[in-house]
Amino acid sequence: MTRHVLLPASPAEVSAWRAGDVVFVSGAVLTARDLAHRRILAAARRGEPLPFDPTGLPIFHCGPLARRDAGGWTITGLGPTTSARMDPSTPEILARYRTPFLIGKGGMGDSTRRALVEQGAAYLAAVGGTGALGARAVRGVRGVYWLEEVGMPDAVWILDLCEYGPLVVTIDAAGHDLHAEIARRAARLS
Repeated sequence: MTRHVLLPASPAEVSAWRAGDVVFVSGAVLTARDLAHRRILAAARRGEPLPFDPTGLPIFHCGPLARRDAGGWTITGLGPTTSARMDPSTPEILARYRTPFLIGKGGMGDSTRRALVEQGAAYLAAVGGTGALGARAVRGVRGVYWLEEVGMPDAVWILDLCEYGPLVVTIDAAGHDLHAEIARRAARLS
């Protein structure tokens, strides 16, 4: 099934997605790679406020490329990074911030799959190597955080997207995992 999602997505909406569904996303998402995940959790564990509120925002495992001019930021590249790198921090992020879904590349581990089920969240896979095409879906930059400290790809960006996709639900809120299924099928063939 093809779904066009206008954020924020309700828990009931995300729970209705099934592994294999194709999704196009419009609305605010937060980009965060492994360094940003670690910084977010370190601040939360110390009880320190963040300069942004990740609560309820989808997290896109991505390090955007951008240029700044007199009019503000223009995103020139928006493609996924390998999501498995975020496995160690994802269960806690999902629980603390009620993240409705993740966007990234490749599969994620069992701890993330279990956390997605516990939180009623999903994982959507984007096609790698399509950063220039993905940038066309960006309608604006709401904010960029930690840019000076960590650099462009590891900063946290809050972006407004319009019909970003196609994304494939590869782990749904019921725990169906297309990556694991394909691995099982491949193992039977060998």
